[in-house]
Amino acid sequence: MRLLFFIADLISFTLTTALVVTLRYGKFSHNVFDPTIKVLLPVFGVTSLILWIFSFYDTQLIKKGRLDYSNIIIAFTISLITSAFGIYFTTSFFNVATPKFILLLVFIIYFSYMYISRKLYASFTFVKQRILLLGKSNTLKEIEKDLASYDNLEVLGRFENPDDIKEIPPENIDLIVMASKMLSENKKTWAVISTLFLNKGVLLTTDYNFYEHLFMRSSKGSLKDAMWLIRGVAARQEEKYYPFIKRALDVLFCLVLMPIMLPLGILTYFAIKFIDGIPPFFFQERIGKNEKKIYIYKFRTMKPGSEDITKIGAILRRFRLDEIPQLINILKGDISIVGPRPLWTEDYYFLNKHLSCHNIRSVIKPGLTGWAQLNFKAPPNYCVREDLKNKESIPDSTFDAAYKRLSYDVWYIKNRSLFLDLEIMFKTAKRAFIKDKNIV
Repeated sequence: MRLLFFIADLISFTLTTALVVTLRYGKFSHNVFDPTIKVLLPVFGVTSLILWIFSFYDTQLIKKGRLDYSNIIIAFTISLITSAFGIYFTTSFFNVATPKFILLLVFIIYFSYMYISRKLYASFTFVKQRILLLGKSNTLKEIEKDLASYDNLEVLGRFENPDDIKEIPPENIDLIVMASKMLSENKKTWAVISTLFLNKGVLLTTDYNFYEHLFMRSSKGSLKDAMWLIRGVAARQEEKYYPFIKRALDVLFCLVLMPIMLPLGILTYFAIKFIDGIPPFFFQERIGKNEKKIYIYKFRTMKPGSEDITKIGAILRRFRLDEIPQLINILKGDISIVGPRPLWTEDYYFLNKHLSCHNIRSVIKPGLTGWAQLNFKAPPNYCVREDLKNKESIPDSTFDAAYKRLSYDVWYIKNRSLFLDLEIMFKTAKRAFIKDKNIV
């Protein structure tokens, strides 16, 4: 769907340029349009990247009505300024009259189209996928609850017994979402669904897989299923050159940022030293890849020996300035730019004790930022809680926040790619300046 959006947007941008050229000169002229579109097509590429960072290509977010449309003004401003500077330095090579006027008018019309097209996509449903839920699980309950917000997905019903679905004609069903343990718990299940539905072309998936498709994270139930995790993570075929490219990107990222971050880091160092009057650097032992112990370098934002934020600590955290020293960790290879956040050593082993398969986070290198940080607020540090210390049995709900973070980390481990890493990097950079209301 994202590709279709991109193609439609490209056509719209081209037609908008043709319209603006016609309005500017009173008639359409290839002599003006051809050099103009050569200049503006790179502008379209830059603008699409900015709109992608601001989630205007996130079809699920748009469909659920959770896209923050106020960001379109910010995206418009950034795109216009960036493009104006680019055109200023390139138009001398092209025969384009009054590019500033054309660019501004193209942007006004195109961003109006962007707003209207996304609103229409959220409002109209052209094709509905008819879904039947089969079995009983907490994962299915969450799926059923969330599906109510999708106009393009219709739940025909939820049945716990496979015999109950025999009366529904196969041609009325597009997809069956079945509880993962249904086959082992009810021996009739396979005979019913294979004979009546699979043999007639009806698609089948499990609640765990559909949950990941819907929420882009793993369900709590799947995280407790060791065999499901092994199949999903260990059987993953990683792209041949991905680890090399990822490491090269880490080093390049640091080398590019060093000239910018070094002066900023020096200012931060002296600000902490003279305003807060405490040692600026903070070294913390954490868990890296394959449970290797590493030391993360940070600027101090809390008073030594306490949980109190320093005078400038909140500002440093808001703009992530406290993490500047971690560029050294990236260069050393302790962490990557993108990956599961490395946990405190004590917290990591504490959660390993109480959360099944929690140590799966360490199968890849941890990161400065990641899918979990992008989608979920950091949970508390459990190991420092006095009410949990020395307890062998703790209610499972106590760890809901830790499960949710793990669910995003596992989804990333299963789906990691260069494209996903770039998306996380760009959106993390945006997050440093613009808060995301969808983070819960």
